[in-house]
Amino acid sequence: MHDSSNPEREEKPGAEIDLSEDLRPWWRRSPSLAACAGLAIGLATLWFGNMLGRVPLDAHSTLGYLLMLPLLFIVPAFSATGIRLAWLTWSRGRPLRSWLSTLALAAIAANLLALAKFASALVRIFSY
Repeated sequence: MHDSSNPEREEKPGAEIDLSEDLRPWWRRSPSLAACAGLAIGLATLWFGNMLGRVPLDAHSTLGYLLMLPLLFIVPAFSATGIRLAWLTWSRGRPLRSWLSTLALAAIAANLLALAKFASALVRIFSY
């Protein structure tokens, strides 16, 4: 079904594609947004890693966490995404010469710390 609520985006038969429009992904168009997103992901996964490191353990909790393990592996995937976003930002700018590079390095550090917290929490849970 055709949506006529947006006349600017209306497709016309035989219309040519406008190649002047910027089609790059958002993280390439806005490095500051990518660095901020990487830092936000790093802080959120760091919080989750800290919370996971403080879960109470008993005789049956290891089995429960083993069943949840596929879902828990979303956390390192998010951290890897945060590292990638921050790395793309850092590699575009002048290393260590701008606030954006500093923000990107902080995002990388937060995500690496989050991965370490997550790994130590899993070691704690599965060594019980």
